[in-house]
Amino acid sequence: MNQDQQNQINSKHKNILENGQWINDPQIREKLAQNLTAYLAMNEAFQSIAARVHLIRNAQNTLDLKYYIWSNDFIGNLLLDELLQAADRGIKIRLLIDDQNGVSLDEHLKHISGHPNIQIKIYNPYKFRNFRAIDYVIRGKQINHRMHNKLTIADDVIAVTGGRNIGSEYFEASDHFQFTDMDILFFGHVVRDAKAAYLQFWEHPLSVPVIDIMGTGTAEQLQQLRDEYIELAKKNIQIDYKVDTEQKKLENLLQKTILNWAPAFFLADSPKKTLGQAKGHELIYEQIMQEMGTPKHQLDLISAYFVPTKEIDYLSKLPAQNVKVRVLTNSFLANNVAMVHAFYQKYRHRLLKSGVKLYEFKSLIEREDLTWYERMTGNIIPKKGKDRSCLHAKFIHVDNKVFIGSFNFDPRSFELNTEVGLLIESEQLKKQITDLLDQHLHKIAYELKLNQQGKIIWLEHTDNGEIKEFNKDPKTSRFQRFMMKSTSLLPIEWMM
Repeated sequence: MNQDQQNQINSKHKNILENGQWINDPQIREKLAQNLTAYLAMNEAFQSIAARVHLIRNAQNTLDLKYYIWSNDFIGNLLLDELLQAADRGIKIRLLIDDQNGVSLDEHLKHISGHPNIQIKIYNPYKFRNFRAIDYVIRGKQINHRMHNKLTIADDVIAVTGGRNIGSEYFEASDHFQFTDMDILFFGHVVRDAKAAYLQFWEHPLSVPVIDIMGTGTAEQLQQLRDEYIELAKKNIQIDYKVDTEQKKLENLLQKTILNWAPAFFLADSPKKTLGQAKGHELIYEQIMQEMGTPKHQLDLISAYFVPTKEIDYLSKLPAQNVKVRVLTNSFLANNVAMVHAFYQKYRHRLLKSGVKLYEFKSLIEREDLTWYERMTGNIIPKKGKDRSCLHAKFIHVDNKVFIGSFNFDPRSFELNTEVGLLIESEQLKKQITDLLDQHLHKIAYELKLNQQGKIIWLEHTDNGEIKEFNKDPKTSRFQRFMMKSTSLLPIEWMM
């Protein structure tokens, strides 16, 4: 980004206090004048989808979005419809999607890009869109670097980031399985840093307009797509009503001083990382380490994909320094990328021996109550799909600082993918996160320990107070464990 562009962003944010759409309360203006950030951590799926809808419906000027995955399914189409309606109101929209997303959404993007108020780009596109294996052979090094970002910005003032991509499974609306995740809504001057990071990617040569890749649709094709979205809305009219209700709650929060306020920092990789050219502070991990500092009392590390290749020594030394360390990641059956588990499992014994507390997310979590999606549509998710669970959240708690974003603690996030997130210095958020873990860890996860013989055991705490003990990865077969061990010997850990 050149200096003129940065000055334009800064100029807009000098007038942030005049944006009455988002800021009406004098006390809120006072908080913003102190350079504090309002935030709302969202672990509930429905609140998170409602927050995105709220930003889209209430934007007055611009919407900037970038996502690793945007699925052609119920949630994906619901939000594309919302964007179209916003564009019809005159909102200028930019949408950046990583090309790992695949081709299933291509026709939607092609037709929507014909709208005069919508620009869509694909990041790091495959040259052979329908024969992607050729790209891996010819351009494997670059193609393996992906934009793993998840970010929505409205009017350069308010934003949402976190772990959720756009797809039904990220919002408890899938027939097949449900991700457990965490997002954060944030509001204030720090959004200018999020916007600056967004523009770095939007203006990078690796971001290619959809119209240059697949052309643009006709007016008739766009109208046909609109008709499909209208039918979707008619079938799910109750969802629209409930989203309205939830977003009004969010609006009330934004107009009152009951929001939490704290110093915050937006952290992001440079797009140079995609080309293997980022160094030092251009890398998000360096930023996280600098802003969080060395833990003095406690470290909670929640990572869907956890392979501590580079940081095993660092983590193993902390308990000896009287730092309480807890790690939550997926169990083998819960992990939707089984190969990652193969490389994680070889570090378990050393971590446990050092005093790190390890927890593995269960693959089945019984949900007796109807999900928001079931209540609002009348569609019943098959029990197998409803209970099938996978941890997808990524957040780190160090003492009184919390980072929530897209960064997994694995070589892929360290070296290959670009990531984003918000770091907040807040006792209140720290308490919210630690209380959440304290209350739910034993319900949602196996606790790993070493027995008297130094072997790993898994403890499952049941609702009736019993403790079940497993001496192998729970509910796995001998063949699965054999494949796990064999895979861990392959020289591909750097890709995990």
